[in-house]
Amino acid sequence: MKLDPEIEKILDKALAGEQITRQEAVKLLQVDENSPELYAIMSVANTLTRRHFGDKGEVWAQVGINIWPCPKSCAFCTFGEKWGVFTSRVELSLEEVVSRAKAFEDAGANAIFLMTTADYPFGRFLEIAKAVREVLSPDMPMVANIGDFGPEEAEKLLEAGFQGAYHVFRLREGRDTEIDPKVRLRTLETIRDFGLALAYCVEPIGPEHSPEELVEEMFRGKDYLAASLAAMWRVPVPQTPLYKYGMISQWTLAKAVAVTRIVVGDSIKAMGVHEARILPLRAGANQIYAETGPNPRDVLEDTSKGRGFTVEDCKELLVEAGYTPLEGPSGAFPVRPKAVSPLTD
Repeated sequence: MKLDPEIEKILDKALAGEQITRQEAVKLLQVDENSPELYAIMSVANTLTRRHFGDKGEVWAQVGINIWPCPKSCAFCTFGEKWGVFTSRVELSLEEVVSRAKAFEDAGANAIFLMTTADYPFGRFLEIAKAVREVLSPDMPMVANIGDFGPEEAEKLLEAGFQGAYHVFRLREGRDTEIDPKVRLRTLETIRDFGLALAYCVEPIGPEHSPEELVEEMFRGKDYLAASLAAMWRVPVPQTPLYKYGMISQWTLAKAVAVTRIVVGDSIKAMGVHEARILPLRAGANQIYAETGPNPRDVLEDTSKGRGFTVEDCKELLVEAGYTPLEGPSGAFPVRPKAVSPLTD
């Protein structure tokens, strides 16, 4: 069976370790999902990942701290104040966050993420984070998933024991979100400049997004020196404006993961997919998430009772995909003896 010569040339280039162009990435995303070219793209991405990471798969675990109407009202998010999905204010106690984070580590998670809504008080977040840091093993990475922040906040995140930050310029930022794109970019610059390892993602992908839009975010993550990259589908939440567009298929998600993996080459330390499914894990992804507490894609207050996976669920899926779950801390967020930032040089 012969492939499209142009697709075959791009894939040969990727296998040789060469950087593909934006135009070539778009070409890959445009292939028909019932074509042999799609299987070839997935196979090349899978080869690149297993060549680079061996058979190791990673489970990163996220604790959602609060759930309340968020003034940013992103058009895909259950937290959005305008959509009325959640109208009351619910917040896990410090003790509960600490307990859940430690339980994730004990279950074998390789990194711990702490997530809040964009308007969560930064001082309170630091207080909780410091308590979590005290109970985790010294070499267990801790990653912040919070709203936009500047140099002063970055300094405090480092002091509190964070090694990384999850931050994303979302698809159609400023249009489907009420966040200034310039502010989003400044935060990404701050993360890079302060040496926090960046976890980046092409998200949230819906049926209406063009290949060009996806490719722009793939390259943006690479340009900001992301330690890990991922692709994530958008879950259609009733009451939110983007619900009407529906959801992409697992095949479309797998294609996005595969092309993202090919674009970034071996510049990353993990390749993620969200939400975890078997096809993307055979198309270049080797990292998935366990979740507890609030989740912007779920209508339940505790996603562990809904869409969220446990660490055990994730390990089983990784094994099914042919990976051996990593034991110990992830290497994507190296723990330094003493955090050093531009403000303390």
